Amino acid sequence: MLVLLNDGLCHSVNTLAKNLACSIKSIYFLVDQLHKYRIDIENINEDGFRLCNPIIWLNKDLILSHISVLPERFDLKLFDVIDSTNNYLLQQLKRNALNKGNVHVIVSEFQSSGRGREGHIWECGFGNGLMFSMCWYFEKSVSDLSGLSLAIGIAIVRVLKANSIQNIQIKWPNDILCENQKLAGILTEIRSEMHGPTYAVIGVGINCNLSKSVKTHINQEFTDLSSIASHLIDRNQLLGQLLTEFCQVLNDFESYGFTYFKKEWISYHSYEGREVDLKSTSGPIVTGIIDGVTSDGAICLLTPEGKKSFSGGSIFVRPRYTNV
Repeated sequence: MLVLLNDGLCHSVNTLAKNLACSIKSIYFLVDQLHKYRIDIENINEDGFRLCNPIIWLNKDLILSHISVLPERFDLKLFDVIDSTNNYLLQQLKRNALNKGNVHVIVSEFQSSGRGREGHIWECGFGNGLMFSMCWYFEKSVSDLSGLSLAIGIAIVRVLKANSIQNIQIKWPNDILCENQKLAGILTEIRSEMHGPTYAVIGVGINCNLSKSVKTHINQEFTDLSSIASHLIDRNQLLGQLLTEFCQVLNDFESYGFTYFKKEWISYHSYEGREVDLKSTSGPIVTGIIDGVTSDGAICLLTPEGKKSFSGGSIFVRPRYTNV
């Protein structure tokens, strides 16, 4: 159904039923089902349907063609629908089903239970974004991986800037912003065995071309690539570029740790030098002025009690007041 509608033109109910070899009643049922995937389909004069936002379909061969570092190392799987790309890889790790010699990547057009940081839900419609997870093997111990998600943020910023996306910033610890509106998020989950290897499952969600039905469900300031880019960005090319940059960043992280990226990360931080409130799951709200990050990725605040660092929590910028 989506393939037929992807030309953006209006297709009559009778034509759709004929092409799909089904009843007219089934066409209306299919449209109702597609709405559950946050897909905007317009009913034209009650006689036909049109897909409001045609989809640039993900294609494995195209993605691999845009990876410039040993594409044969990548074990890439594409799904139409999955509960969570991170969950899939974590389950595979639990079954010892992943080969540490490969870079395992899971990409999906839609996540039914997409997860963000601190249990938040990641809202994105079918084909509206770029939702993927990558599993990376480290010789390092878990304690040596502090700041990993911050390094991944740098990789995303580099690729977006290379695609002429302007005014991209990072919000500690794992959000990518444009003009203080959320564009992308990162969820990194670490798994390690006793005296064994360490694996990082790195999940990324990027808003590409959000449907109207998705936009009504997002309860924060947000944007997408279609709103801020000067040209159409192919998700296949973008993912290939991201996977290439991830490999470079993760190899550097393995060799040098987050210290190697610290100065660059601070240059991208949207709230550097701003007064913020830091809220954590435990403890009181802390107010202070952001003053960089530590070598392990903890945020630094200048407070009335002195400079302090925090490895967890969420920051909220306080409004600037001016004299009138």
